[in-house]
Amino acid sequence: MAYTTDAKIRAISGVTTAEVSTTNMTAIIANVDIEIDRIVKSAYYYAEFFENQGDERVIIMNSATTVSDFVRVEVNGEEILEEDKKELMDNGEVEEVDSGATGGVEDWESASDTSATYTHADTPYHGRKSLQITAGAQETAYWETTDNIEVEYPQDQRIPAYRLTYYVKTTSITAGGGNGVYANILWYNGSDTLLATDSDSANAVTGTADFAKLTVTKYAPDTASHIKVRCINDAASGDAYFDSMKFRKLNWVTKTTDASIDLLRSYTDSFIAIWFSKTDTVNPIVENLATDLCSRAALVHASGGTIQGLSYKLDVFQVNKGRQSKERGAMINRLTQSVADWITRLRGDGLLKDIKQDWVIGLNTLE
Repeated sequence: MAYTTDAKIRAISGVTTAEVSTTNMTAIIANVDIEIDRIVKSAYYYAEFFENQGDERVIIMNSATTVSDFVRVEVNGEEILEEDKKELMDNGEVEEVDSGATGGVEDWESASDTSATYTHADTPYHGRKSLQITAGAQETAYWETTDNIEVEYPQDQRIPAYRLTYYVKTTSITAGGGNGVYANILWYNGSDTLLATDSDSANAVTGTADFAKLTVTKYAPDTASHIKVRCINDAASGDAYFDSMKFRKLNWVTKTTDASIDLLRSYTDSFIAIWFSKTDTVNPIVENLATDLCSRAALVHASGGTIQGLSYKLDVFQVNKGRQSKERGAMINRLTQSVADWITRLRGDGLLKDIKQDWVIGLNTLE
């Protein structure tokens, strides 16, 4: 997707098809797109800034009704990650063994009352091992964590949500009266009473499929103190493989349908910066930058000059030869300043790749 159009460029530059053909203009647009991609993090990124939100946790974007992805959140200049780096689950990669455990995998056990076959398999997504379940009949066969994975329940302004991610591979899974292959989160209180079960059965995998990532994001129910993860194959037949399980606490949860973001806690008297993207919707600053760069390039070509990256070269004698040439030379200078202003705007929004301002040198004319 080009960042500007032939019509917009000609409307600004006044260059005709006799001076710059449609084919040449297409080449100019393509070259400018390459230059923009070199200095801009993404042409589809947007940034919005918020101050003094008080106790408000949900922030609604002002410049968009929908977004395709939230990219980054900063509070007082410090980035907060969507999920904590701290892993709460032990042996989620299922590499460690324990000869005394049911199934022989440390921190995991297989169900003991099913006809399924449980294997610490050499069919990994990552590493060397995975958890395999070969269905023996229509029943709920599973591997389950054995240690208590500690969680917190909502208190005051701290309302934690959690995310389980896991990878699943299937071979000849026939669901029958079951769902297929998926995982559950089982929430317990301090007395080991089961409070709730959040099931990912809606995303159950059937048939034959290579490893794919599945995600479950849930809030902890009141009084929850720990969880167990259960990897399930409730199909009538077939093999399931689970690997690379992770269970982590979230710092913020996105709500892309209404272009808002839930920070899960309040940041009183803080400066919050949020970067997000809108698929196939070019940032207006990037669109203006592309249009001005292309307009300048078209004028340079029409004046007999050459373009190299963001730089250009003109024959000063030829530019001063006639009134139209002088006017176009002045317009090239104005567009150069306009380009610098757009790039400065992008830098202020944190959307530039190059923080050393090497692009400033590139805007100078070629010697």
